Amino acid sequence: MNIVEKRYKLLKQVIILIVKNDKSECERLGKLFEIYCKKCYIAENGKKGYEKYLKYRPDIILSDYELPIINGLEMIKNIRKVDKKVPIILIANDNNNQLFLKAIEYKISACLTRPISFALLLDTILKEYEIILIDKKLENKNRLMQAILEEFPQKIMVVDTEGYILYGNNLVKKDHSWKENNLQKCYEVIYGCCVACKDRGLLCDNEKAVRTNEPQETIHEYHDLNNKKIYTSIKTIPIADRENKIYAFLKIVEDKTEEIIKQTRLMQLANYDSLTGLPNRILLLDRLKQAILRSKRNNFSFAIMFIDLDGFKDINDIYGHENGDKLLKMVANRIKQSVRKVDTVARYGGDEFIVILEDMHDKNSIKDVAKSILMALDKEFELSNHIKVHISCSIGIELVNPAKDNITEYTIIKNADEAMYEVKKNSKNGYKFYS
Repeated sequence: MNIVEKRYKLLKQVIILIVKNDKSECERLGKLFEIYCKKCYIAENGKKGYEKYLKYRPDIILSDYELPIINGLEMIKNIRKVDKKVPIILIANDNNNQLFLKAIEYKISACLTRPISFALLLDTILKEYEIILIDKKLENKNRLMQAILEEFPQKIMVVDTEGYILYGNNLVKKDHSWKENNLQKCYEVIYGCCVACKDRGLLCDNEKAVRTNEPQETIHEYHDLNNKKIYTSIKTIPIADRENKIYAFLKIVEDKTEEIIKQTRLMQLANYDSLTGLPNRILLLDRLKQAILRSKRNNFSFAIMFIDLDGFKDINDIYGHENGDKLLKMVANRIKQSVRKVDTVARYGGDEFIVILEDMHDKNSIKDVAKSILMALDKEFELSNHIKVHISCSIGIELVNPAKDNITEYTIIKNADEAMYEVKKNSKNGYKFYS
């Protein structure tokens, strides 16, 4: 089947209404169109034309301009009150500029002047019907997209360049902050407050999207009205016109609170000791690696302390594991209070702790820290049931020289461990530098 045959086959789908002031010509055209079209209705004046339009709702209307009772433009004016889209082809006796202007005003699809061949009429009708089919496809596509957007599992909104919401899907409309038929800004619905992101110390993705002309994605952390911490993922996609000027933004908003809390818990379990809350061996080794790199880059020494509790096993055996755990937590807190906030205090295992003292190459300063830890642990500890105990510790110190080759986190710990055992073998409750 060639293109011409395909096009004329389309005519078999068309329902047409012919409105003419000449009854015999109207009937003649009606018979001709019955051959090519699906259905053809005829009317001899504007009043009947309007009535038949309301009754049959044709796909296309072919009408004379000059009609009895109601002229063509008046009939079209009445039809346009009901239907703004139906294609209307108007036939006039001559070129009339005023008529053409009216045709534009009433959204007439085509304005033809006599004489007109039947082939031209068919071709004009075909073109209009092809436009109808394209419009229907677009309309169906738009309806599909609308349905997808409405039921999308995340909040979707379109906002203008000033942040006002132009569209919100069903999830947006279900939000307690949404107000129907009320102009709102995006942050009012996302965060449920009237304070702009910038005024709350949050980054405005709209501004960044304008600067970069690229989509932006951030996770905002804030507190809701009940002071509960909320994490919200916001993807902002700029929408530009043909001149590449951004006039709106598509925003995809998703609550990430549960996901991030789970990730944080997993990170906590993977990197922190469950009893004391201190960094565990895995995180300690990573921080030691980073300390070595910084030390070599900046040519600064740093120190680590290997701390082992003296007599912890006896306390654990006599007073039980519950009291032993409580003692370890209290020891961890006292060690943390004895060092700087920038220093790392980690639980290496059992009753062993390691402290990383970065940017500390003066032996006297390191000794002061060791003495501070010894003094802190020498004070009495009160366990459950008013049990009071004393404990001490042995500290081995390795002062790391960045100029040394092949230095690793394992050799540093080994050296500090050996120094600690030297203290254990002697008097305990003291410190020693590895040599």
